[in-house]
Amino acid sequence: MLWAQPSITLLTIESYTFADKFDTEYGTGKIGDGFQWGGGLEFGLTETAAVELIYQTLKANVDYQGFNAIRYSGDVVLSYIMLGGTRYLPLNEKISGFGTANLGVGWSNPDQSLNSESVTKFSLGGRVGVRIQATEKVSLRLHAQLFSPVQWAGGGFYFGTGGSGAGVSTGSTIWQFNLGGSLNFRIK
Repeated sequence: MLWAQPSITLLTIESYTFADKFDTEYGTGKIGDGFQWGGGLEFGLTETAAVELIYQTLKANVDYQGFNAIRYSGDVVLSYIMLGGTRYLPLNEKISGFGTANLGVGWSNPDQSLNSESVTKFSLGGRVGVRIQATEKVSLRLHAQLFSPVQWAGGGFYFGTGGSGAGVSTGSTIWQFNLGGSLNFRIK
């Protein structure tokens, strides 16, 4: 049964993240695939709306080829803390589709062989999937998820005879896609 009063749910998140190629102004690289895990809290506001705070991390191998022909290879830990809104679409008493949009921070901790420092970036994320309510307190979610640390941002104002306006744009060449699930425990 779906709940009508505010709730708190403990999320455990397990996913398989696929490899991804990326570009920088100095070369190209590849982040390897791997197991991503994490957890969080979901604060249910209504039967169909919730706010979540999640942490997820992945240890992966990275290969990087600089334009100066120097190649680097090593491991990096990629972590995210994200705040998001979730919308549920109940299909029946036990099964709901859902979608989540996240904003937060992502950071990397590379090992010394990569000759790089830790980097922290504003990050975007999203998840779609299905929630299966096993009992009133326990649920299982299966999802497809995407994380992207923002590598550049720009903005501007314009004025003219046709009016005025403002614009902001962001971009990234890193798109970490994963498939996974979570076993969840309603604690309130």
